[in-house]
Amino acid sequence: MRQQEPTMTSTDTTTLELHHLQAIVRAMHDIALTDGVHDAERVMLRGFYQSCQQDAAALASFDDLISVPFDLAAIVDDFKQPAQKIALLHSCLLLAYADGTYSADERRKVQGFADALGMSEGDLQQIEEGVADYLLQQISRISNTDALQEVARELAP
Repeated sequence: MRQQEPTMTSTDTTTLELHHLQAIVRAMHDIALTDGVHDAERVMLRGFYQSCQQDAAALASFDDLISVPFDLAAIVDDFKQPAQKIALLHSCLLLAYADGTYSADERRKVQGFADALGMSEGDLQQIEEGVADYLLQQISRISNTDALQEVARELAP
């Protein structure tokens, strides 16, 4: 039976192994370093890894993991499946938005990741739009529609 290819916004069709999760954490940390690690990014990143660490029984601590510089070229061969690439980029985008702003420098860094992974500009744009939609869904219950519209303008790629 043939498996359906994941869409550029789908992240639930593949299994990520410990080395994938650790590479994603390092990539996310690399994004955070782009414009200075903000408290919201640090909390999100540490919480994400601690959750993964427990699930995968990983021995490396968060601080040990991020002390190893991210090497994009070293991980490209480990991220062959489209869903693995999407998971990495999706996670990096969520981290980039954690401080409230997806900066131009973060965008260039994420674009570099996408290029190295063989993802097209259109693929990245679909993932960016999917993340923006996801974030808007999370705050859609806000009754202050003026604030919601302002957030929507800020999330627009």
